[in-house]
Amino acid sequence: MSGSNSEKTMPSISIVTAARNMEATVAKTISSVTSQKRSHDQYIFIDGASTDRTAEIAKEFADKIDVLISEPDAGQYHAISKGFKKAHGDVLAWINADDILMPWTFQVVSAIFAKFPDIDWITGAPSFLSEEGDLTRVEYKPGAYPTHFIRNGWFRPKFGGFLQQESMFWRRSLWEKVDGLDVSLSLAADFDLWMRFAQHSDLIPVDIPLAAFREQPGRQRSSIHQDQYEREVMNLCSQKPSPSRLWNSLAQHGRVGSSLMRLAISARQPVITFNNYTRQWDMVTRRRSLSRLTLGQLADIRLMTRKPY
Repeated sequence: MSGSNSEKTMPSISIVTAARNMEATVAKTISSVTSQKRSHDQYIFIDGASTDRTAEIAKEFADKIDVLISEPDAGQYHAISKGFKKAHGDVLAWINADDILMPWTFQVVSAIFAKFPDIDWITGAPSFLSEEGDLTRVEYKPGAYPTHFIRNGWFRPKFGGFLQQESMFWRRSLWEKVDGLDVSLSLAADFDLWMRFAQHSDLIPVDIPLAAFREQPGRQRSSIHQDQYEREVMNLCSQKPSPSRLWNSLAQHGRVGSSLMRLAISARQPVITFNNYTRQWDMVTRRRSLSRLTLGQLADIRLMTRKPY
């Protein structure tokens, strides 16, 4: 079925991975893409002149990688942008070299974009891996994603929480409309991209996981350079409206305050879910809070002490 006519009528997907010195995890990332890529999909791998075995490992998958480049670059976002310039898919995404796609992701993403032509941008249920690669948790409760909250930069740790990059998929037309990533940013270019996407389109959640983020505290760029990331975020938000005074006040009380506020804020918004009666993906609209946690979960002190997402 990999080259069937019915498959080729579905939207094609282009995935980019940019990597440098990621030999410990890159094989699992590549395999998570190539194991499900269909004949009309595309996988682009950009290696930034790694000094370990990253490029060598990627070359072991050369027959399944459509574009494989290994050369010096100006950083992660520059490499990702380089990859997208070679992308021809109807739907785009990138996956970092320590994260993975779920085995069903290509089929589900393609089916959703085929059925809902008015949807430009989706995200899966946030999911997390341990350093060893074990799936440790999935936030199945879909949160609300008010468009003006994303546009104003309110989805950041103290307020709405992170928007998980590896779970994002969007139409090529939306990417072209915002002219891609701002490569002048070192750490927050994805945060900036979501803000600009939200000027044109609503983010629609899917209530199953599409990808998983590997948590490696103290080793990842986002962890090591957290202060710089926050400075870039604050600079991007400096000319945007601020959240309410109450939300600002509660956000100063750590995870408990911000989590309670997320639970209190709700919006009537759509979510994509699988209908077991029709055996199809449906879009239903209901009132949901920003929080992906229930009140019972918020009462769990152990959960409250985790890193906010």
